[in-house]
Amino acid sequence: MKKILLLTALTLLVPSTAGASKPVLLEKHGYVVTEPRVGNQYYIKQTGTDLAWNTTRGASDIVVALIDSSADRSHKELYNVPRVVNSIKGPYSVDYHGTHTAGIMSGLHNKFGMAGLAPNVRYHFYNVFYGKNSEFTDSWTVARAVDTAVTKGANIINLSLGGQDYDKVLADSIRRARAKGVVIVASSGNDGAKTSFPANMKEVIAVGAVDVNRRVASFSNMDSQVKIVAPGVNILSLGVKNSFIYMDGTSMAAPMVSSGLALVKSVNPYLTPAEIEGLLQKMPRVSGKTYTELNTKRLLDATPRPVTITSPATLRNRYVTEAKLALSNKPNLKTSYYLYQGTRKVKTLTANNPAFTMFAGGDWLPSGQYRLTAVVTDGKFKRSASRSFTYVNPVKPSVAIKVADAQTFELTTTRKGTVTVLDKDNQVVYEALHIPGTFPVRKSTAEGLTVLLKPTDISEKVVSTKYAPALPVVEETTDTTEEI
Repeated sequence: MKKILLLTALTLLVPSTAGASKPVLLEKHGYVVTEPRVGNQYYIKQTGTDLAWNTTRGASDIVVALIDSSADRSHKELYNVPRVVNSIKGPYSVDYHGTHTAGIMSGLHNKFGMAGLAPNVRYHFYNVFYGKNSEFTDSWTVARAVDTAVTKGANIINLSLGGQDYDKVLADSIRRARAKGVVIVASSGNDGAKTSFPANMKEVIAVGAVDVNRRVASFSNMDSQVKIVAPGVNILSLGVKNSFIYMDGTSMAAPMVSSGLALVKSVNPYLTPAEIEGLLQKMPRVSGKTYTELNTKRLLDATPRPVTITSPATLRNRYVTEAKLALSNKPNLKTSYYLYQGTRKVKTLTANNPAFTMFAGGDWLPSGQYRLTAVVTDGKFKRSASRSFTYVNPVKPSVAIKVADAQTFELTTTRKGTVTVLDKDNQVVYEALHIPGTFPVRKSTAEGLTVLLKPTDISEKVVSTKYAPALPVVEETTDTTEEI
């Protein structure tokens, strides 16, 4: 992580604003580099991220801004990471700290060396460090990076930096970001003291560090401002020039939390910073502690879905009331709801009245596999839910015939299909495509005929019925002649 110091000697390196106090400087919080080798990323299981990947590895429309020193863009683990790289101050010269924090979050799953915790979200890397070995930055430069990140669409900002001195310029920038729905995560500091600035702001999620045994690291700043802890001891990630190194620090813990929250936002991008903090507060914690420990799997399980569909695996009723659609109560979301058969959309449903019938295209839909899909959007993000089911159509093809008058029959069919009427010599006297229902056919009712229904549903067989006119009634006569 990094510290803030009031250094008047650097006033020429920062913007000059009339009436503003001097900016404060930031330096990296201390960390320990161990042997540069690929090893065990114990923190993946300790944070429950390996199980979270069964739900998501991130959505490409979620943007995480890493405001740090320069990440090595040529590292094989970062080479194809979707990203925007900005140098806020000074040349973009690669640095271990920025490369290491970037790898924790965005390292590709490419079988090369290590796995980033949220590899499929989009990253904006901002270099704010300058000076020899990119050791320092100042609060105004970081503030400008925060403002730029918000303008470019960041949803989460990671600040693995800080110091003991407060600066209003940076604080105001963070408050503006928060007001626009951006989640701010910052490391608490590595002094074994009080949480540093800006992590100690109420608008920021302050992150402390624990080790492999879940014990608070001796260097981690810890007080009531720390909302969550994550692994920060002996953390394997990326070094420059395709290397792999171990580092210690709350700088390593913060991007783990940012990654976990990026997966949460991938599932539900409509959550506000306050709602995300509410999720963190509900996570299990040790009795008497004011913080929780990062468990991304539990966070995802507790994350409310913006849209869900429930339905029995098999439906047998043509009037469907068993399927349920649940929507987020966000007022700005628009919902579309559809019924699919395979890849073909067969019906558009009404979201505010999820009951529907299995009737479409002029017929009762055939038995088979179907899928309900609902899509919600606020114009920026789009999320969907699906539920598949097997439908057993209870309506079988049948055709009935009834005399209406001497020259008219009424035919009734239960399924859509081609109706053919044959006379007694099997000559076609009528043929047409009909949807289910009753319709008239002009034909003398004094003659016999056969009616066939060939369903458009090819899984059903042709059905038929016959009509025979009633035989005339013969009245019996009684001979009343008497012999004389």
